[in-house]
Amino acid sequence: MQSAQARRRLVERLEREAEQAPGRYLLKLALLAALGYAVLAATLLSTLGALAFMLLYLLVVRPAVDPYMAFPLVVLGVASTVVLRALWIRFVLPEGHELQADEAPELRAEVERVRKEVGAASLHGIVINRELNAAAAFVPRGLGLWGQRHYLILGLPLLQTLDRRELAAVVAHEFGHFHGGHGDFSGWIYRLRLSWHRLLEGMAGGGVWGGQLLWVFFRWYAPYFEAYSQVLARRQEYAADAVAAQVAGADAAASALVRIELASDWMQGEFWPEVRQLVRGQSYPPIAVHTQLAEQLLRELRRDARLPAGVLTRQPALEDTHPTLLKRIAAMQAEPRQFTGEAVPASGLLGELDARLQQRFSLEWRKEEESDWKARYQQAQRERARLAELEAHPTHTPGEAVELACLAEDYQPGVDALPLYQAALLRAPSHGHGHFRLGALLLKRDRQEEGLQHLQRAMELDPALIDPSLRALDAHARGQPQQSPLHATLESLHTRYAASAGQAQSSDTEALQPHALDAAQLRVLARTLRGYDKVRQAWVVRRPLSGLEVLPHYLVLLDWAGSVASERGALPRIASQLQLPGSCTVLSAASDAEQARAIRSSAGEPAYRRP
Repeated sequence: MQSAQARRRLVERLEREAEQAPGRYLLKLALLAALGYAVLAATLLSTLGALAFMLLYLLVVRPAVDPYMAFPLVVLGVASTVVLRALWIRFVLPEGHELQADEAPELRAEVERVRKEVGAASLHGIVINRELNAAAAFVPRGLGLWGQRHYLILGLPLLQTLDRRELAAVVAHEFGHFHGGHGDFSGWIYRLRLSWHRLLEGMAGGGVWGGQLLWVFFRWYAPYFEAYSQVLARRQEYAADAVAAQVAGADAAASALVRIELASDWMQGEFWPEVRQLVRGQSYPPIAVHTQLAEQLLRELRRDARLPAGVLTRQPALEDTHPTLLKRIAAMQAEPRQFTGEAVPASGLLGELDARLQQRFSLEWRKEEESDWKARYQQAQRERARLAELEAHPTHTPGEAVELACLAEDYQPGVDALPLYQAALLRAPSHGHGHFRLGALLLKRDRQEEGLQHLQRAMELDPALIDPSLRALDAHARGQPQQSPLHATLESLHTRYAASAGQAQSSDTEALQPHALDAAQLRVLARTLRGYDKVRQAWVVRRPLSGLEVLPHYLVLLDWAGSVASERGALPRIASQLQLPGSCTVLSAASDAEQARAIRSSAGEPAYRRP
């Protein structure tokens, strides 16, 4: 596979080619896609052809019965099934609440007004979901042979984040995807990408005849096809942005992009972390989380806000199909603006449906979160026990001293953790996590200069701490005067660490570490896994998450000998029973071939083998 840097350079080169010679670029992409379909078709014909030949031979020649003849029949049958499954893509309606004819008439009228102004085809439905996003969904009829149904997807948090002009720009952008004819060609590209991923998932690990040969081809083909198709998606975003600027105004289209980015930062950096911190004191998820989100988004919408330094300079993730925010705004010939706090949220267009959807989505989120919440509550209990264990010790290693400070801050509100951090870092001056936690604490106490120093030190020590450190500084800077020296410092830091932060985010599998479990912990792991006779082997690694964790997080990869259905049911049970000194995620070796290879490579020998 290509490295992240090599793929980024390839995408940049293809973007220049698509700009200078769009016809040549599209021809190359079409030929590359046709090659992929040809390989899939050849794989299907070879497996089905060989299977048909053997069956015909058995029926016509009627050789003597040999039990060993069943083996190639089974192998070819399984291989044919995998390829057919990859090619047979089932298209379903987008998830969420589809508006009924008598619901949200104001929103329907506004969407219809924008549709007519764009000149797009009629919609088959509007779907409201839980995401801070909007999308144009194409649902083909009869594998795309009889046209497509068009659905507009609007996230409830999106409606609560934008004002009505900004929503009109977003809706026009999505209609730009419909109106621009993106559906047919992009749908062809999308179906090929999905077919490849499903085919290789079914042949993961070489368990199916021919899988290794296809994998050799995929290693060459996939990076180029992904890069070519990514450039197409980005060009379509520019075209849809132009439609949005024409219909709603370039200023509204630009402010919608910025406001969505700000809301996303706030939700990821403040709202959801605060919700997840509740697990330290309660064993069940909160009941009305989307109602709480709506109330806080309204306050954010009406707050006088400056544009954080890092928003425009932030580089998208390698797999992101959207161009950078700065490029999108510049292409519309607009300028990012400050927000005055006078906006009226577009969620008012939903009428009484807004409150009903908040309740429904809260219940859905709570149901989905229950299992993970229970596991994290158990993790919190282990952290409390670890805190008691550390407090019982008269002396601590430098690493334990930092750990004690972190746990005291999290679980003992009456204890001032500041002197604990300061004393611990005198003994462990290169402990990045400790500098990050101390820096964030100092910011909360308005000791800005000291907090900035420790966060800068954390970023220098550990690239994984760059993103959370910059988010902490951005949150602290919100609402401060534009002339504040912190803003200039932040802009400099974002520019300095932009490449490093993007590299840290795009190299998740490269950050895997050996598990470092001792013999007693491995015996406990083996005892649990022996209770599942379908587990043949298990590999364990540690993975850094956001840089905020006190105890480690483990990935446990299982080699499962049973059916997919039995494995899907067993994984959550195994995760809840494993007694590791930290949180864990249990994965299947067949669910993600690339991640499974990364885990095996980092882990080395399996931590468990069935006797």
